[in-house]
Amino acid sequence: MKPSIRDTIALVATAFLLGCVSTRQGGAGGGGGTGTLLTKEQLSTTNADNLYEAIVKLRPNWLSSRGPTSVTNSTPTGVDVFMNGNMLGKADFLQNVRPGDVDEVRYWDSGSAAARFGMGHPRGVIEITKK
Repeated sequence: MKPSIRDTIALVATAFLLGCVSTRQGGAGGGGGTGTLLTKEQLSTTNADNLYEAIVKLRPNWLSSRGPTSVTNSTPTGVDVFMNGNMLGKADFLQNVRPGDVDEVRYWDSGSAAARFGMGHPRGVIEITKK
């Protein structure tokens, strides 16, 4: 018996969701990790003066520029920064935040960022949850 369109869509959606869940785990440790979450405890191990420095030490890939986002716009863009639900700007804002004032920091890739924060974040979002 041939599967229905509904069954096929359900199967694809389930596979997609399982893939998303498996990449949402926050990695422990430091130095270039690939996790999407940094906790207060992880941040405190860096002895960094600001959140930008802490992320450079623990998750430098969150800040890497990947060049232009389209052929018509040759300006490279960086990650957007949100804190407690409000957009604050680009990665340079992280230099104004002390790691000790932060509960957690989460990285959202462009697809997840679009679903959570709306379109227009081609390099993803760093979300800060502050005390």
